[in-house]
Amino acid sequence: MIKKTFLVASALATGAIPAGVFAQAAVQPAAPSPATAAAAEPAEEAIVVTGSRIARPELDAASPVAVVGSEQIQAQGITNTQDLLQKLPQVGIPGISRTNSNFATSGNGIATVNLRNLGDSRTLVLVNGRRFVPGVAGTSIVDVNNIPADFVDRIEVVTGGASAIYGSDAIAGVVNYVLKKKMEGIVARGQYGISDRGDSANYTGSITGGTSFGPDGRGSVIANFTYANDLGLLSRNRAISAEDCSAAGCGPQSYSSYAAQGRFELRNGDIASTNAGGFGSNLFTFNPDNSVVAGFPTGYGFNRNAVRRISTPVERYLGAINAEYELSDSLSAFVEGTYAKTRSSSQIEALALDSLLDVGVDYGIDNPFIPVSIQQQIAARNGDAIAGNDVTSIAFRRRQNEVFSRSNTNDRDTFRVAGGLRGDIGAKWNYELSAVYGQLKDRTSSQDIDITRYGNALDAVRDASGNIVCRDPAARAAGCVPINLFGYNTASTAASNYVLAAVPREVDIKNTQFVATGSVNGTLLALPYGDVRVAVGGEYRREKSSENWDELTNAGQNSGNQTPDTIGKFNVKEAFGEIDIPLLKGLPFAESLSIQGAARYSDYSTIGTVFSWNAGGEYSPIRGLRFRGNYAVANRAPNIGELFSSPSETFPSVQDPCNNTTASSSGTYATACRAIPAVAAAIAANGTFTYTLADIQSINGFDGGNRALQEEKGKTLTLGAVLTPVQLRGFSLTVDYFDIRLSNAIGIIPRATAIQQCLLTNLPQFCDNVIRNANTGLIRTVNAQNINIAATKTSGIDVKLGYGHAVGLMADDRFDLNVLYTHSLSYKSQSDPSAPINSGVGNLEYGAVFRDKVNASLSYSFGPFSANWTTTYYSPMVDTVRSEFAESSDGLSPDIIAHNEIKSRLYHDVQLRARVGENDRMEFFLGANNLFDRKPPKLEDTVFYGTITGTTTAADIYDPFGRRFYAGAQLRF
Repeated sequence: MIKKTFLVASALATGAIPAGVFAQAAVQPAAPSPATAAAAEPAEEAIVVTGSRIARPELDAASPVAVVGSEQIQAQGITNTQDLLQKLPQVGIPGISRTNSNFATSGNGIATVNLRNLGDSRTLVLVNGRRFVPGVAGTSIVDVNNIPADFVDRIEVVTGGASAIYGSDAIAGVVNYVLKKKMEGIVARGQYGISDRGDSANYTGSITGGTSFGPDGRGSVIANFTYANDLGLLSRNRAISAEDCSAAGCGPQSYSSYAAQGRFELRNGDIASTNAGGFGSNLFTFNPDNSVVAGFPTGYGFNRNAVRRISTPVERYLGAINAEYELSDSLSAFVEGTYAKTRSSSQIEALALDSLLDVGVDYGIDNPFIPVSIQQQIAARNGDAIAGNDVTSIAFRRRQNEVFSRSNTNDRDTFRVAGGLRGDIGAKWNYELSAVYGQLKDRTSSQDIDITRYGNALDAVRDASGNIVCRDPAARAAGCVPINLFGYNTASTAASNYVLAAVPREVDIKNTQFVATGSVNGTLLALPYGDVRVAVGGEYRREKSSENWDELTNAGQNSGNQTPDTIGKFNVKEAFGEIDIPLLKGLPFAESLSIQGAARYSDYSTIGTVFSWNAGGEYSPIRGLRFRGNYAVANRAPNIGELFSSPSETFPSVQDPCNNTTASSSGTYATACRAIPAVAAAIAANGTFTYTLADIQSINGFDGGNRALQEEKGKTLTLGAVLTPVQLRGFSLTVDYFDIRLSNAIGIIPRATAIQQCLLTNLPQFCDNVIRNANTGLIRTVNAQNINIAATKTSGIDVKLGYGHAVGLMADDRFDLNVLYTHSLSYKSQSDPSAPINSGVGNLEYGAVFRDKVNASLSYSFGPFSANWTTTYYSPMVDTVRSEFAESSDGLSPDIIAHNEIKSRLYHDVQLRARVGENDRMEFFLGANNLFDRKPPKLEDTVFYGTITGTTTAADIYDPFGRRFYAGAQLRF
């Protein structure tokens, strides 16, 4: 009969975390999982160790693991698992979250995981040990919004390279969601939360049910439906982010000059009209009553933060099911299903439209919408015989508040189905065959304008009947309605509807993933101190992603940049194997000694072959003390977006150091420039190598993918010790050192850097991006495509402490303490070999890695009552002044300068629970997050300072919400 295996938390296996802190579930693993499992009978005891496919005969793990069980999820009132993972010291700033995606053109409200601050594309997220369809176009990044929190048995996090076990993307590590597998009965839960300011409400309803069926209970099924709605948070609802900020401080002095009522400038050809002869200003704007105001006084700008969001609203409908049936004593079939429908939206200020830069058309001076007083001033200027005062047009900057909204709405549908067979081959071998198919459909849309129509609407005249009409007869025949932008809310509904794009700005994303895996594992041979265990198998994976923009965006005929579609696909065939060799056991000063190894060979349709491997060992000199170490070489293959993004043309503002070089010019650049034959020829012929304005403006470039990319490489070393003294039952302490080195990382070289370093080094990674005219020597094209060029190194120490036991104050009471702590020793990144090496430890600008981050939880329970207190500590940070302003802070507000020093933060969360009724069927709970209302730091949203979000709070690092309360109930029946 198939051995009934019960999964327990890996850290329990190592003694790292007390049993009372995390849930233990009677759940059979659906696939190789970062988990441990104890066999039903001690004689056959075997576990699946974190980061391995081998069932081992001992409760140990070579790699450090953090485990969060369902009890811990419930004890903090978690409805979105990203919120809980962000508290773990191993997890860095999220690549995408509901608090940093308000300004994204798509994917608003997506939730991702970023281990070790190496990027969410280098963190592999699994469900039941198998891949999950990506939630972001052209990437492997998983949206964990799709995983219902109430259906999660535990979350296991292993950091460091795991590509030999799970394949590409696991450079930083693996986050594995192990879902509940068996249950008898139904559990319904409801929860409501709100901030103490009466906003940022969220509510969740969930029902989970399961049963056994068939002869002798051979079958089991469990399903969950969850509805969750987070209403988000407006920036203006928090004083720290209510107003725009700049180098001058926060308030009206920093409001945008793209005002709702407009900022208008009298123009004389291509320049502003002068103010000679007594004219006060060539600028004008409007009061709230739409009376004309000369100039553009402080306070007349637009406060963008008044309409922005700190957190985007996210509404989720989630369904999940797991079923298994034992076909015979040695064969079982299983199936898993997940469906998620997510709606989210952004809210940002209306488009800032510049008549010349965005539309290419100013108001003509005969436009009948021009206020009478301005018409009179134009007449006076054009008649005063001072040529500089003349007015030929009126340029403007104006918010399109009443014209259209550019805020996004997102609608995402994700489904995933996994199924397969597992069974035994004799007494010592077992196998599993599985297949996974997943699909994401994501539509993001917003209103936009048609630039051609907008230009027609700006050019208005009076017809013979005195009516204001569009000047162009063809435009009038096509329905053109003239638009009046002079003042607040002056654009009519008809004009606004006319300039709106007939096709909304819209992108349709579709990701598909298919994975087929087969593996066998068992005992290869017996040694004096145990069996040599092996696991071997193969895997095939196929992924495709398309990002399809509307036709106006493709053509660059709306307010955004011209954006081409991206379509790409790849497949990979892989073979893998592992081995675990016991060397010693039960000897003096050798309680146990073993070595492990794993390897994976991958053949990609895009980059060719890749090889990943790891090797490690464990040594226990005495019972209760164990040393462990592991070295891994991992990889990440370039994703679809990095490979296949279509080149999009741009006309960058760049400067050639060779400009104005002569035969006598000195310096390194001049010498390098004269070494270019065409430049030398130009100097010989003309005396100077010179660009005209037209030459500079004609330089183009292409951004996009690069099909010549190769895999990124990561090397991870972990060394640690596990202490579980038999004299102190319930106590465990693990200390692990980690060192991760990422090389050949995919990045983009800034165009200015490419030009400069090509001259200085003549290296192909720079010079391949810079194309000069062979005859003239002038730069014609500077590309900024993805290349393998960046590097990151990070190291630190992880500490886990757990202690739990009965207290004796009351019958059946117990307390549990769990502490997770990471001390970062180093985090250094380099965008290219010529760039400076930046240190991100304690520095928001260069990585935002906390020197120290701690998450501690203390719980106490007796009878039907329990209480939990959780604290999260962030060490101090510095928000570094950007390098171009680093030498001086002249003119900056002292308040802003002070904001660079960010003090440590300590957040407290508390919850109380009580079970009532027959058999404790009903459970009530209430809690508070950020109990003491710790405010986030202010990060200035200016070019002078690093910025994390589009508002002045570091919302994706620190808590932007303030104190929040929640309450709920759970019913079992």
